[in-house]
Amino acid sequence: MSLSDLLKDDIDIHTRDNLANPQTFERKEVKRRFVNGLKKEAMNKLIPTLPPITTDLYIIGNGSGAEIKHGNISDAFDFGTFIPHLVELLGNVDIVAYVSTWAMNRNHALNLLEMLDNGNIKTLTVVTDPYFTTRESAVANTLIEGIQRHNQTFLTFKNHVKSICLLAPDGRTVTVTGSANLSSQPRCEQYILTTHPDVYNFFVDDFFEEMINRNVQK
Repeated sequence: MSLSDLLKDDIDIHTRDNLANPQTFERKEVKRRFVNGLKKEAMNKLIPTLPPITTDLYIIGNGSGAEIKHGNISDAFDFGTFIPHLVELLGNVDIVAYVSTWAMNRNHALNLLEMLDNGNIKTLTVVTDPYFTTRESAVANTLIEGIQRHNQTFLTFKNHVKSICLLAPDGRTVTVTGSANLSSQPRCEQYILTTHPDVYNFFVDDFFEEMINRNVQK
């Protein structure tokens, strides 16, 4: 049929009918959950249980944590992978969490918000560098909106500290520091994991809470 035929007065090409019902489409994040599952397996092999407070774990990643790699990632993990694994080892409910990173990818941002939604994490404080909010604005906005929805704390300042501090309701603590951000890691990275409460208190009191208090006082 030609365009001139379509434009004839006796042919109505505009329907006045609407959809009978509203339509929805739910796209499950299968890829993210698949990658999370593989990295969880890697963490289970690497850290099956928490070490005693007398033992610190020194860990070197082999650079296979990049999420774009789906060849042989049976041993792949990255800095953000520590959080859900350690939260689970601490009881998986009502955990107090402090997270410091230069930047963060979408996968880890969604994981943090999911743990807040599910009650695995009760209190969450995230501090980043301004780079994250300016250069990764879409991810940052998603994270900040979720944190604000739960009345949690987000702060940005000139920051390159990479630290995760977790506190369980029974008083157990875990602190992880390292060279990596909360993103995929295509390079070798080093981490130190300790359950000693003195290290947790040092990072929380002298870094996280110190910077929060400075911001509140301004």
